[in-house]
This record gives sequence, structure tokens and C-alpha cells, in this order.
Amino acid sequence: MGHVPVMAVEVMELLDPRAGQLLVDLTVGAGGHARCFLEATAPTGRVLAADRDSEALALAECNLADLSERVTFQHGDSVSVLRSLIQRGVAPDGILMDLGVSSMQLDDEERGFSLREDGPLDMRMDANQKTTAADIVNRMRPDRLETLLREEGDEHRCRVIVAAIVERRKLRKFRTTGDLRVVIEGALRSKGGRTHPATKTFQALRIATNTELSLIRESLPLAVQCLAPGGRLAVISFHSGEDRIVKHDFRDLAKQGLGAVLTAKPISAERAEVRSNRRSRSARLRAFAKGAQA
Repeated sequence: MGHVPVMAVEVMELLDPRAGQLLVDLTVGAGGHARCFLEATAPTGRVLAADRDSEALALAECNLADLSERVTFQHGDSVSVLRSLIQRGVAPDGILMDLGVSSMQLDDEERGFSLREDGPLDMRMDANQKTTAADIVNRMRPDRLETLLREEGDEHRCRVIVAAIVERRKLRKFRTTGDLRVVIEGALRSKGGRTHPATKTFQALRIATNTELSLIRESLPLAVQCLAPGGRLAVISFHSGEDRIVKHDFRDLAKQGLGAVLTAKPISAERAEVRSNRRSRSARLRAFAKGAQA
């Protein structure tokens, strides 16, 4: 299996897995973290592996085939999965959320996540949903598009970028990632550097297309509600907006007396991991324990 889970050692330390426990991995991806948990809790530990991306779920099922007797797979976003668990009275010992886009999604140009490869301007994690990134770029009002790039992409050059987008869409619609990349390169008069000039715009569009921030806000209190007493919730974020939500919501949940924050500051990947796995460089890990004393 080529997939390398981000901060696997740190995640396992915070989840503190033990034999017989149940982990709900809400963003199982290729199954790397799930495998680590199953190995640490052998022979009786179990995982509910969930993902809103059906292709990722199929890959995880393939990668975890040798441990399939201890894994249950469920398609759905984090909110729908957590609500179903609460309704059924399932109380896991651990819950994991690994946010953002995975390397396998980026590597598939047909998904439209990557700005390096030309493909449809799609970016949907769940192919069943209707709205694509192209719909947002082609239809959203300029003022709302500026706000989107600024707030969800941390893009301070949003006005220049949106002006160029509006001029282009008067002539013809955006259909591919290449269409958008070229317009941004022209607007910012740059085609490269350490970080591509279109990176933040693509990030903002992906977050908006998949309503990622609102799902995080809704998922965190549901996750704590779902956990067994003493259970732990670990969240890996890759974007400052995501990390802010996790930080503030964990603090609020602790103030409500629902548990304790286990990470006073976010945990970052070690230098050795960043060198071997570039995706880990922006990762931030936080954890919360239900019913624990601060």
C-alpha cells in the first residue's frame, strides 16, 4: 500500500488504542490510520470506516481486505454517519477526522482537485452531490466570490483574481482546471514559485464545493455526544480556517463540562516526516477527551 497516513504515531498516542475498542474513522481515505488502530488493538479491536468519497471507500476496503473481519464500511459524510451512530446507540472509544483533500484525490486529474493537471473543474468529494467548483466559478456573484477566496482560501489578492474570472466568464464558461489556472496566472502575472499562484483559490473552491467548514462545525459536538465516556476525538486539519474551528469548538465543549482538551497547542509533524511526506507539512493535530477532567 503506497498511502502514508499523516502523523500516524501522534494520532495513535492521542487515541490511546486498546484491545477491544471501537474507532470510527470518519474520513478513512486509503485506510492508513484505520490499519494502525487495528494493529494496535489486535485481535479484538474494530473500526467503522466511513468516507463521503465512494472511490476512497472502495480503496480502503481493498487496502484493509486482510483485516476485513474487524472493519465495517459506511458511505456518508461525517454528520450523517455520526447521526446514524447516535440513533443506533453506538458509542465508540475513538473518533478520527482527517480533514482536507487526500493525495489520491489530487493524483486523479478527473476529480478536478489538482491545479497541476488539466481536468474537469469538479472538486466534489461525493459524486452524488450536484454543485461543482465550475458552478461556483461560473455563477457566484463577484462580491461573494471575493469573500469566499479571502475567508476560505486566505487569498489577499482575491479582488484581482475575481476581476479576471468575471471578465473571462463573460466570454465563455470555465470548464477545466486549466481554464482557471491560466486566468489566475495571468491576473497575478506569475506561473510558479514555491507555491503556485492558484493554490489558495483552488483550496477555497474545494472547501466551498464540499461545504467543508460547516460540516466540521456540525460534526464536532455530534462526535463528542457520540463518544463513550472517556472516549477520544482526534482531528487533523490542513487549513488555518479548519484549525480555528477545531480550537474554538474544543474550548467551548470543555467550558460546557463535556470533557477536556488534550492538546494545549496543535501538534505538527516532525521534520523527518515532512521530508518524507510533503502533505504533512501543513498538518495540525488536536484532540479532545469526553468526560475527562481539565
